[in-house]
Amino acid sequence: MKVIHSPRFGQVHYAEEQVITFPQGLPGFETCTRYVLLPLDEQDEQPFYFLQSVEEGDLSFLVLNPLRFFPDYEVELSDAVVDKLQIEKPEDVSLFTTVTVRGALEEATTNLKAPLVINVPKRLGKQVVVENKDYLLKQPLFVPENKQANAGQKG
Repeated sequence: MKVIHSPRFGQVHYAEEQVITFPQGLPGFETCTRYVLLPLDEQDEQPFYFLQSVEEGDLSFLVLNPLRFFPDYEVELSDAVVDKLQIEKPEDVSLFTTVTVRGALEEATTNLKAPLVINVPKRLGKQVVVENKDYLLKQPLFVPENKQANAGQKG
């Protein structure tokens, strides 16, 4: 077992087979290429994780499985991405999107425009930009109840 010293999590023990490699790093963090996924809590099927760098203990990103919030979310991967990540079948792929929380959790947003694509068996990842114009960089995760109630009403 190896150890990451993280200000957020303290000592994190991980095995080399847990490491996901992003060969080009992530935009803005190109020098950090190796990460582990840490669940936000231990509940089964919970959507939130931290993508923790194993190279820089103070670098982590809050990420989520976007399908838990947006069941119709789809990402079409280019042949170049499929080749680079050595994807053999769709079931090998997991998608995550980064989450930004400024203030209250109810105001959190996620980046549907640039998901993290991970080939789980090969432990390879890449952030890709999706061409779908309906996907936002700052997609609200939660719709306030009063907006939901009014969504079906005409003004």
